[in-house]
Amino acid sequence: KRQNLQAEMDYLKYQINPHFFMNTLNNIHALIDIDTESAKNAVIELSKMMRYVLYESGREIISLNRDIQFLKNYIELMRIRYTDAVSISVESPGNLPEQLSIPPLLLIVFVENAFKHGVSYNHPSFIRLKIEYADGQVTSTLTNSRHTAQSSKHPAGIGLENVRKRLELIYGAKNYSLEISEEEKTYTVKLVIPTLNA
Repeated sequence: KRQNLQAEMDYLKYQINPHFFMNTLNNIHALIDIDTESAKNAVIELSKMMRYVLYESGREIISLNRDIQFLKNYIELMRIRYTDAVSISVESPGNLPEQLSIPPLLLIVFVENAFKHGVSYNHPSFIRLKIEYADGQVTSTLTNSRHTAQSSKHPAGIGLENVRKRLELIYGAKNYSLEISEEEKTYTVKLVIPTLNA
């Protein structure tokens, strides 16, 4: 039974990666003609992320510090693409103990969705990510703008469903909290998970 669970988890995890890289390569493609220097920087950022996914995300757990750095690399890549058109803020704790660990590639899905569904080329847009740690728990709160032109239902996509399944496989139904709230102009995802011991 445990082998079946692990196989399912691996399948879900690797399903996320091609989706993530496809989006990222599209971003770089859009940059090449507009700003060659930024495109070169974007390739460097992408190589950092690929190193993480290839060599570290195969583990069951990863240092919270490294996962946060992975998110920041991704956000920097997106910041290059959107320049000042989108207000992006990231808050995260510094000086976390290296042994504080979480499952890899959970938080990136929410960040991807925020950029995919929360950014408008015609209206001011924002993305706010706040990661907190206290009493053995990591709280990630991600809020992005919503626009009336978008459908009333935020398209969750394959990524969010995978995250739900992974959370249940790792923590069981009661040991984590995932709340999604939709307001007229904002969409917020709040995830609370316990840290795992490295």
